[in-house]
Amino acid sequence: MSRNRDLILGIKARIDRNTTRGVGTRPLELARHLADQLNLPLMVHIGQGPPEIDEVAALLRPGDILTHCFTGGSMRILRPDGTLHPQVRELHERGLVLDIGHGAGSFSFAVAEALLRQGVLPDVISSDIHQLAIQGPMFDLPTTLSKFLALGMSLPEVIERATVAPARIIGRPELGTLAVGTPADLALFELVDGDFTFYDVEMQARKGDKLLVNTLTLKDGQPLPRVPESALQPWAVLAEHQRPITEIGHPFRQRARHRSTKS
Repeated sequence: MSRNRDLILGIKARIDRNTTRGVGTRPLELARHLADQLNLPLMVHIGQGPPEIDEVAALLRPGDILTHCFTGGSMRILRPDGTLHPQVRELHERGLVLDIGHGAGSFSFAVAEALLRQGVLPDVISSDIHQLAIQGPMFDLPTTLSKFLALGMSLPEVIERATVAPARIIGRPELGTLAVGTPADLALFELVDGDFTFYDVEMQARKGDKLLVNTLTLKDGQPLPRVPESALQPWAVLAEHQRPITEIGHPFRQRARHRSTKS
């Protein structure tokens, strides 16, 4: 059990109706047992049930990670009255990590707004980037971060949740910081002002006036070259309700198109 402990960060279980396929929480119970044996955190993916959030929460511990935490699926962490699930609240207060994991099917503006109104902020803002998500409406991590600026979080709050917070949570505090002696892995951004429209995975729109745009990335102090996008795999076909995003385009391209129309 001690092999590769310098590489293994935790145990992850995808728990939703697409993967459990009628076996309930048994896979999660096995993952819980393994995480406890190894004394590692457990990350749990939620979405559409069954099982449901009550069953998942019963197997979570402080220090575990609940990813896709602002999903609008049936496993959402909101009760029917719009308040945070009490067991999730209690776990979060004791150290459960709420991780966004936007992806292609896991982020709801309505859920995010309800939780932010209650003072419940995500601990980590992550992209869950893959060949479906990059087509939109997620697009990339800077766009995902910009959605939280549009929801009223401050720039320092947003940047912290994409840098030092996740590094600390995975036990790598030397990452995600500009401290002397740490790895020179840096990303530079321009904070662009404008009139932007952002979408969640159900294509619900929200307006924002700030967009983070990457201008340079350094790895070990060396600039990474900009390379063409890789071709999409044949299976990377957006859900029908999301396909209009390919015409709408990335928020930055929306802005450029709007400006050219005005001129």
